[in-house]
This record gives sequence, C-alpha cells and structure tokens, in this order.
Amino acid sequence: MKANTICKYSKCSLGKDGGRKHYYSCSYCAATGNWRTLACCREHYELYVEEVLAARNAGTAPDLLPERTDLTAEELADLRTWPGEALLARTRKELDGYAVLLETCGLSEVIGEVNRDLDQAAETKTKGMIT
Repeated sequence: MKANTICKYSKCSLGKDGGRKHYYSCSYCAATGNWRTLACCREHYELYVEEVLAARNAGTAPDLLPERTDLTAEELADLRTWPGEALLARTRKELDGYAVLLETCGLSEVIGEVNRDLDQAAETKTKGMIT
C-alpha cells in the first residue's frame, strides 16, 4: 500500500520532510467527499475548511478537489459517477491485505490502520538511514 493523497491544509507540517503529509485515502472516500480525502487528520480538515471559508470570503474560489498522486482531476470526477457497490468493490480490492480487518472493523478503522502502517514504515526507513 502506498500513500496517494497529500494533505490540503496549507500549514501541514506532519510530512516526513516537515512539509505537507502524504497519506492513503481510498477510492470510496474520494468519490463520496469524505474528509480523509482532503486532510491527513481531523484537526487539519477543520483548519482546511477555515482556509476555504476565508478564501471564499475574500472572493477567491479555492480548489476543493483532493490532491491525489495516483488520479487526475478527470479520474476523480469520474469516480464520483460510479455506483456505490462498484466503489466498494474497488476499495475492497485496494485494501485486499486488510480484508479481515475491513470485515470486522469497517472502512474507517482500516484506513486508519493503513496510515499507521505507512507512518511506521516511513519511520523505520528514516531510522535505518541514520547510523
């Protein structure tokens, strides 16, 4: 599993380089507009919403599309036209290695686990480089 989304909150510094965090969000979340497609954590989502509201108040139209590294804007728009069952099937395929957890705990918990695994792998990789 790879990170495929970049946090939209402009001041996010949770990335491994101190910049915006790269993390995983699923196709189902992208198609349904779930907060996970816009921010790496709930706090950053709320701060991003404040940025969006401030931009709108200033007369600017902010870009509200998720910043996915694996999909174009057109592909994201296309996902939003898929029927729910097709989206769930695609997401189950993406999360194949987490099938048992998906069935027992649900999508939200699995996405959290995927991102904890990615964070742990990044931390381990970084520690391995420091000798």
